Amino acid sequence: MANERRRNVYAAQILVDGSPVRCKVRHLTDSSAIVQIHNAPLVPAAFGLRVPSAGLDIDCSVVWRDERRLAVKFLN
Repeated sequence: MANERRRNVYAAQILVDGSPVRCKVRHLTDSSAIVQIHNAPLVPAAFGLRVPSAGLDIDCSVVWRDERRLAVKFLN
């Protein structure tokens, strides 16, 4: 089980004002993801998300957030 869970965590970056900020992506689907990041309340409502190991570079919109996580839906 731990190995399965580990495979579902991806190193990623969000683009805030054109600058990359490191984060982790969990629960990646074709249309959404959970992004784990410090200071999630400071992240804008829409941003770019890059997940190199999954070949993903996409615009996102925040659906909900808490202190360390963002649920996002993909826009394109």
